[in-house]
Amino acid sequence: MIRIIFSLKAQAQLVEHAAFIYDQSKNVDIADAYLDKMRDYISSTLSRFPKAGRPSDEIIENSRKLVYQGFSIIYSIESEHIEILLIYRENLL
Repeated sequence: MIRIIFSLKAQAQLVEHAAFIYDQSKNVDIADAYLDKMRDYISSTLSRFPKAGRPSDEIIENSRKLVYQGFSIIYSIESEHIEILLIYRENLL
């Protein structure tokens, strides 16, 4: 199975999203559960179907874009792993 890694930028964006979800829900368990579901979706989808996302060269050259509940996940397929480059809300770009 191909390894999935998150860039430092993508990790920071996940933390920002968790803070936003917490601010909206005032419940850390809800924020954690949402991020766990997002990570599970990314891992299960891309480990089985690395090319599931559409080409997204307009954002980053040689990247692909996967969407999860209003979040865009920009990633690149490398020889030994998939790197998650960016994670952002569609309506905030």
